[in-house]
Amino acid sequence: MKEKEKLIIEAAIKLFAQKGYKSTSVQEIADECKMSKGAFYIYFPSKEALLLSMLNYYYDKMFTRIHHIQTKSGNPRSAYKEQLAVFFENILEHKDFITMQMREGSLPYTEEVEQCAKKIRQAVLQFHIDSLLNMYGAKAEPYTAELCFLIEGISQIYLELIIVTGQTLKPEQLAETVIKRIDDMVNGMAERNEDPFISLDEASSLFGPLYHGRPDPLSESIIKEIRIKIGKMNTISAPEFTESLDILEAEMKKKTPKQAIIKGMILNLKESEAIAKEAEQLRYLLKQQFI
Repeated sequence: MKEKEKLIIEAAIKLFAQKGYKSTSVQEIADECKMSKGAFYIYFPSKEALLLSMLNYYYDKMFTRIHHIQTKSGNPRSAYKEQLAVFFENILEHKDFITMQMREGSLPYTEEVEQCAKKIRQAVLQFHIDSLLNMYGAKAEPYTAELCFLIEGISQIYLELIIVTGQTLKPEQLAETVIKRIDDMVNGMAERNEDPFISLDEASSLFGPLYHGRPDPLSESIIKEIRIKIGKMNTISAPEFTESLDILEAEMKKKTPKQAIIKGMILNLKESEAIAKEAEQLRYLLKQQFI
């Protein structure tokens, strides 16, 4: 993302928090960025397009940090605690904007916004599923979907309490509290050996495929970028790169992916200078997960 786009997005978040989405004009956003209204439209064709970019910017910013913690930490519990703290920190950082939307409900309800929100929701649920299985193993497996919704509910109540009452609580403290509640829920469910209220298959039917080992959101973002760059290639090799990427993506989505296929397809992609950088980033990410 270009620096000017980030500047506009940050300015828009500030103004939306102060005035609400509907009450903020493109001219006001342009003035905040010290640019003309015409210059704004060079980067975003409409306020709705800006909103979508804002949601994606928030999503990428948060999950880039979460994935970095995952790759550097060898302790699943410590990693999850630190990741939850990042998740809560991102929400509290934009609490004024969130409070405004809670009060007004002013965001436009469009298919694009709905799809973007669903993508973020799916990524958050998948993040919880992977963390739960890494921490508790088979004991938590039957209850992963139900635990996800309980974690979301508990976190939302705590965050709303902090935002509404203006309490000052460090994200690390909230993360530690939530993990202790998760301990209680996992141990209680496993001890009673009861059937889950909602299965992983049922959750997947609502939010898209959810299972342990699914490609993480950052890897999926890089794959999307590679596919766009291949589409812009004007060489006879472009179809071969597309085929390699298709095979790689299909293999990553399998519950038991073959490492040789993943390595081979990435090597194929690295043969092109146009996508070699992204292919190397993907290789590094997948090394933590599959290779």
